[in-house]
Amino acid sequence: MDPNKYNPKAREAFGRSLIDVGVGIFKAIMLFFTTAPLGILLTQAMDGKTVSLGQLWAFIMSPAYWLFLVILAFSWVIAHYLRKEGLRHLHELEQT
Repeated sequence: MDPNKYNPKAREAFGRSLIDVGVGIFKAIMLFFTTAPLGILLTQAMDGKTVSLGQLWAFIMSPAYWLFLVILAFSWVIAHYLRKEGLRHLHELEQT
């Protein structure tokens, strides 16, 4: 289905849903960046372990870390694209 063929209310709802999905992905990424390091630090503190820079460097050089970064970058791009497309739909709707 082509969103350009929707009636104005459906097109507005479609644009808003695209914006909501994009913003939801951004919020999830930001929540992950704030809670994951805190969770790791609290877990290490409760277990009485310390994390050395060597262990951290070994993790950064692992293929799993690079795969994680690729997936994170891909989700960031998708979120930006969805938000931009939603704003475009709403802007086109206001112009007509």
